[in-house]
Amino acid sequence: MQLRATLFAVIAIASFVGAAPRDIAVIVNSGSTNSYGYTIQVWSDGKGSVTLQERGGAAVATPKPFAVPPTIAVIFFSDLAAARKGNAATVPCMKTVSFGTSTHITWQGWESPDLTCPPKDSLGDALVRDVDGIRQAAGIPNSPLRSAPPTTAPAPSIPPP
Repeated sequence: MQLRATLFAVIAIASFVGAAPRDIAVIVNSGSTNSYGYTIQVWSDGKGSVTLQERGGAAVATPKPFAVPPTIAVIFFSDLAAARKGNAATVPCMKTVSFGTSTHITWQGWESPDLTCPPKDSLGDALVRDVDGIRQAAGIPNSPLRSAPPTTAPAPSIPPP
């Protein structure tokens, strides 16, 4: 009887977890006149996709899937909820026309402040850390992207005999 009750409890919990809707957040880096930006979609289960884009938003490569550990996704969405509730803010910052970019997160109708400017508090710090980890998981480097990565590996050069 104990085994039956345990199995029932496990099935009930699994059905509640499986029934939870997936949540999504979108991270957009504008790029600049001299570098590509990106759009990263992250779902609450840790799955994601990244697309490189020109400053105007036109994609320069096909979306690439990636994943972050589910625990990181849980932390990210928790930090988003806290930042929205706490009205996270950043310090306004100057940017050059050629190299200045902006990074924002959109989640459930809320948009973060520009995360390329210094955060005013720990709420902003948490979002900056989260975006940095997600960006790295997506394969986007710290330095500005000056050209799109190749969609296929270049053919190896074969030395003459």
